[in-house]
Amino acid sequence: MGFLDNIKPSPAGGSGGNYMRLAQGENKLRIVGSSDDNPPGFIQGMIGWTTDEEGKRKPHRWAIDGEAPKLTFTDKPKEFFTFVVWNYAEEALQILEIQQAGLKQKILELANDEDWGDPRKYDISIIRNGEGIETTYVMTPKPHKKRSDEINQAVASMKINLNALYEGGDPFEEQPEEGGDEPSKDPF
Repeated sequence: MGFLDNIKPSPAGGSGGNYMRLAQGENKLRIVGSSDDNPPGFIQGMIGWTTDEEGKRKPHRWAIDGEAPKLTFTDKPKEFFTFVVWNYAEEALQILEIQQAGLKQKILELANDEDWGDPRKYDISIIRNGEGIETTYVMTPKPHKKRSDEINQAVASMKINLNALYEGGDPFEEQPEEGGDEPSKDPF
């Protein structure tokens, strides 16, 4: 299985602790998870937002081929890619969720390119400029290189379950042992 073999077409139409936020300027990362990991280090789905009575926004995620919750969303739901990544600025494993169509397309192009291939084998730089609707992103792959020992150690001890996001749970919460394949610990 390749890195993005499980991608399905979507239906028509700074730092945050455990979550990587794309800050102004360069954001350097290494994707370390894939959809083949158990639990997966990459998920794809749809996200819609609701607002509660107190005015707080809440995300609702579901798998691409799953059924959308019967809720009234404040905006049209969007497709997302969510990865476990190594954030070089934070020197930590974090979750990165990408909703921008151009960034998702670039990752797919790189993964399917015979010279670049699996994005776990090289670092990626995402440069963010602007604010609001004026925000632009440029994604650039870096030369292929093996992961550092520091990243390999973090991946070996990683306990992140991205599937928890589909239920509105915490992907960093300890999960019961289910057996099966281990996360991809290959030192790409």
